[in-house]
Amino acid sequence: MTEVPADATPWLAVIGRSMAYLCLEQEKQREPDKFKDVLPKVDFLMTMGLTEKDAAEVAGTNHKSVRDLRAYHAKKNANGKAKKRKRRL
Repeated sequence: MTEVPADATPWLAVIGRSMAYLCLEQEKQREPDKFKDVLPKVDFLMTMGLTEKDAAEVAGTNHKSVRDLRAYHAKKNANGKAKKRKRRL
């Protein structure tokens, strides 16, 4: 296998982010309701191997807003309404 030149490394990152974006767009076409919010997009991109910072940039936001959204949802789930119980038959 041939070695990758040192100056090609930034291009590999660009290609990786581009491929992740294309995969996200393909998934958005398959399941449009699932990817309406930012957090599902970021989570999907992170499962593809991007860091949270890179995933946020690809999803069209910044890292700080993703952290704030995660904290808000965690606090809301901890202090918010109780989960509905399933009815027993």
